[in-house]
Amino acid sequence: MNAQANDWYYADDTSGQWVGPMTLDILDATRKAGTFEEYTNVINNQMMRRQGPMAQGVPYYMISRLNVEFDPTIEEFQVAREGKSTTVLSGPNNCGKTLLLKQLFFQFGQGSYLVACNRFSHVDVLNTRKVEEYEHRRYYDNFSQQFFMSQQNSEDNELKLEQVLTSLKNSQRERLFALCKELLGNDFALKRTEPENDFSPFYVDMDGENLRYGSSGTRLLLTLLGILLDERFSVLLIDEPEIGLSPRIQAVLSRFLYDEVRRQDFCPHLRQLFVATHSHLFLDRNVMANNHVVTKSGPTVSVRPVATAAAYHQLQFNMLGNDMEALFMPAAIVIVEGESDHTFVRKVLQLHLPNHQVAVVRASGDGEVRKKLHFFKEAFGDLGASPYHNRLFVVFDKQISVKLPKIEQDGVPKENIIVLSLNGIEHFYPHALVATAFCSAVEQVTDWTFGSDPIEFNGIRKTKKELAQLVADGLLITHAPHPEIQTLISRIQAACG
Repeated sequence: MNAQANDWYYADDTSGQWVGPMTLDILDATRKAGTFEEYTNVINNQMMRRQGPMAQGVPYYMISRLNVEFDPTIEEFQVAREGKSTTVLSGPNNCGKTLLLKQLFFQFGQGSYLVACNRFSHVDVLNTRKVEEYEHRRYYDNFSQQFFMSQQNSEDNELKLEQVLTSLKNSQRERLFALCKELLGNDFALKRTEPENDFSPFYVDMDGENLRYGSSGTRLLLTLLGILLDERFSVLLIDEPEIGLSPRIQAVLSRFLYDEVRRQDFCPHLRQLFVATHSHLFLDRNVMANNHVVTKSGPTVSVRPVATAAAYHQLQFNMLGNDMEALFMPAAIVIVEGESDHTFVRKVLQLHLPNHQVAVVRASGDGEVRKKLHFFKEAFGDLGASPYHNRLFVVFDKQISVKLPKIEQDGVPKENIIVLSLNGIEHFYPHALVATAFCSAVEQVTDWTFGSDPIEFNGIRKTKKELAQLVADGLLITHAPHPEIQTLISRIQAACG
């Protein structure tokens, strides 16, 4: 809020009138002078306009002191996006995305709806009472009342899944279930708990089971798509649509949301969609300028559209946490156990496979390898049927706790699982580079076990991480790879063709 705007009034107990207008700074000075009390009601122009003749305001002590300026202003940004069907907001945590959505919701009014982050809900048998129009008006009035209060930072979503489902018309619910079948592959239907009793309550059936047994992600998707069908809202603002959804479903959902033809067919009443996201899968790939970067510097929250392809790719790069392999679709993916493995193997592959971009992905120990594989299964579907069949590799140390058949079941071909004959990637460094790091003879390196971390020799101490970096920095194409490392190089080269 702008403290310099002449927006504020306080209630005079004697006359019963609002005194003002004045800036928030002057209002604070007036209170400090003892002109009114901490519990005296005050009001802002926007509250007065929203609440009408019966406006009550809020107690002075409850006013939020959120000193944030928007560039452009909320009003200017709203005007700039008028007529644009999709607006995507991205940026790091605490940059102001959620605050921006709340400001826009306040500005758009009751014809809009903010889908907040806290939208997890359980559903069993359905209460057939629908959400009445006055209840949404009351929700918006409460939001407006709290907008300038310290309690405003609520992430609760007003519409729960049960309310969403029971408020839809039959035809809308059928369209919702049909779309969810398309996105998820499951069959949905409305059924009675007692099929022979028309007075028994309804429940949502998913593939022969009550939806209460379905995943939270399924319920989150139903909630989100159901709200899209609510004809009361011409503007929808969604905070983090990716919550609870696998990468594959995120990608499918984003394509649907940003396809103007399909969206118009599914929810023709929806004029504008605003999305705040941390997921690169929810960037609008159809219209680059629909994507915006939100940043915060001091008290200023800036919103800038993506203007060039380079800026778009940089945005993707940042949203992926600098995860190059997910961004550029590598020719092959190699999962290794730790940081030293990652540093060394990546440099080896850069030198020996310069014409192929190979992603080396670090797991935190052998027990985390399957989690990484699970991520790729969510992203690409069945790995055995994906483009990465025969292009996914795993490198283990000699001592491992994971069962190799499990890795095969996850989709990695048996011949692509490399189990090194010694425990520790340090054994496979060129001995000359290790000897140089510790000022020792090459012959001495042959007998080292590399068991401790840090490694100490000749009065020189190096952590395994430091040693890996030194070796990688000194590695040249003329350093012949260890035969087991050469096996990995050859298999990747054969898979990439």
